[in-house]
Amino acid sequence: MKNTNMKGGLSVKKRLAASGLSVCLAVSSLPIAVDADDPKEHDVPEMKAVNEISYKETLADTQNPYRGFYQAIEINYTRDKNNCTAQKEKLDDIDAYAKDYKLLHFWINLSDFSEQDMKGSNATKHTSNAYIDSSTDDVEEALTQLFEKLRANGQTAVIRFSYDYDYAGVTKDGTDDDGNYQYRTVWEPTDDAYIFQHQEKVGAVVSKYTDVIGAVECGIIGPWGEMHSSDRANKTSVKKFVAKWLAVLPEDMTVNVRTPTQFCYYSDVKLDSIDRYISAEGTDEYRVGLYNDGYLGSSSDLGTFENRDKEIKWLTSQTAHTLYGGELCAWDNNDKSAHLNNIAFLEKEAFKTHTAYLNVAWNDKVINSFKSTKYSGTDTDYNGKTTEFEYLRNHLGYRFVVRDVKMTTELSPAENFALDTTVENVGFGNLIIDEKTSVIIKGNDLEKEFKLWDLNASNGEKAQNYDATKWYSGTSVTSRDNNVMHAELDLPDDMPEGEYKVYIKIANRDSGEGEYPIRFSNEGSNVYDSTLGANFVGTVNVTEYKVRPSDSSKAESSDSSGAEASNSGSEPDSLHDIYEPDSLPDRSRPYNKPDSQNDIYEPDSLPDSRLETDSSGIEPDVDVLIGDVDGNGKVNAVDITKTAAHIKGLKHLDSYAKKRADVDRSGRINAGDISKIAAHIKGLKRLS
Repeated sequence: MKNTNMKGGLSVKKRLAASGLSVCLAVSSLPIAVDADDPKEHDVPEMKAVNEISYKETLADTQNPYRGFYQAIEINYTRDKNNCTAQKEKLDDIDAYAKDYKLLHFWINLSDFSEQDMKGSNATKHTSNAYIDSSTDDVEEALTQLFEKLRANGQTAVIRFSYDYDYAGVTKDGTDDDGNYQYRTVWEPTDDAYIFQHQEKVGAVVSKYTDVIGAVECGIIGPWGEMHSSDRANKTSVKKFVAKWLAVLPEDMTVNVRTPTQFCYYSDVKLDSIDRYISAEGTDEYRVGLYNDGYLGSSSDLGTFENRDKEIKWLTSQTAHTLYGGELCAWDNNDKSAHLNNIAFLEKEAFKTHTAYLNVAWNDKVINSFKSTKYSGTDTDYNGKTTEFEYLRNHLGYRFVVRDVKMTTELSPAENFALDTTVENVGFGNLIIDEKTSVIIKGNDLEKEFKLWDLNASNGEKAQNYDATKWYSGTSVTSRDNNVMHAELDLPDDMPEGEYKVYIKIANRDSGEGEYPIRFSNEGSNVYDSTLGANFVGTVNVTEYKVRPSDSSKAESSDSSGAEASNSGSEPDSLHDIYEPDSLPDRSRPYNKPDSQNDIYEPDSLPDSRLETDSSGIEPDVDVLIGDVDGNGKVNAVDITKTAAHIKGLKHLDSYAKKRADVDRSGRINAGDISKIAAHIKGLKRLS
């Protein structure tokens, strides 16, 4: 495999096999049998269970993108060049939230672009609607600032545009329920053409930040952009505005409407049969989700549902691939049915609706109740150990927990590494943003990343079930499935022996965008490496090549009576007579014997005749060993590998390496040279 995405280490042609002997056997001109026990190139050794991390879920918060409790930020944009200056305080707020909140909700008001006559402290009068125009306003620049700030902080957002100043939700001048006089804040453009143009302009900016934006809520219509209490809250208008969003936004970005009825407005599905409808991947309907700002405020979620059971059944499939969330509400006292805004009900339904995001500040009474109450629900890992708020916080959206790891724990660089990782999604929801999964092997000054979506099948590489968007949550605490990710990977060329850590990384890989890596929610401080943005799963030991004797080799080297011939102190007749060091007798050498059986000799231990000279008889500037093909001062199996690769035409040697490899001075590099190098390594006959 071409040595790409590697930091440190050597980038040299792959050793031909798992040992010096099997490298020699790769030379096709030699009729040599391979020992059946020898590992072949790209063989996959047996995987073993490893237990280097805890397989228990942590009860602590795991901050991950596109999910969780959010902080809301309201922004008013105007038809002038003051927006970038005016939002500086908002940028500071984003920074302040960065530590604790990876998800924000932008409520962006565009009412200043509408014809209006607003009274009160911010009295504004416009006699006509206005287009967003970079020559007269800086709305697009201001939006870009917001999203760049999020990207720099590793934060994500849900975004909604409306025509409601300060998101006050006042549709007419008059007295509120508390007797306070208030002025109208909702001013939609009088002509749809202006709304469409606004969608195009802001949509063009949003489209550049698919890594930042988790979902776009349709908004536009009515107070707070909640798509009610407006003349436009009808099928014709809803269908037009949803269609426009889908047209101006990338195909992988979802658009949420406020109610299932509005989904039916767009899709032409009949509401009374919505429970039988499943949208098809690749269609526009597949991209349309739901936001619920009346969440659990009544039996109908304050008018969100007309038939809760049927519509929840539809949501179970639709929110598997769209982002569902909103705001928890205090109970409507006019509804005399059993209250639903409690953890006991929420944890049952949230698995079905795949709830991913909620406002941490609304409703404060409901949220505070959750914070002050111990969790006593059906999840035994949390029961009595956390508050209801902590349980809810941890389960919004996806939450990946590694439950088991099996992997190759020892192998040579010629073999392929294998990994099975069992992951359970214990959250309510799913990852809906397409992040990519890779395996990183790191150690001994080498860092190699294997992109599981871009492997080399010709080297035996393959991967299955690595798409984290398919690691689905269940529909209850007890219905969750395990997902087993499998990978077989070709190690880097000439990988140094030693211990390596293995990591799994799930992150965005689009150039120029934020990575947004995903953390596994396992106990222990050794799981997530913030520098790599990856999750540790285990350790593998890479060993040096081993040379095993071949049965056929022994047979060919025996005498006519069947007795094995002695090789002590003599040059082998062929490559069949090369043995592992531990199979050799302890013999005296004609020159200094090294301490170890690796039989690697240093230049200064050899007579002067061993030093290479060029054709003029003058020694090179740097002393080198005959047989030391790679010029590292040692003669070992790597030199056999390189010589064999040259003979096979896989990787040609340079002029100096050729001189070192031609150990018999025949002027040609062939199997005889390999035989002599191997005999030297095994201590059978020194090179001279």
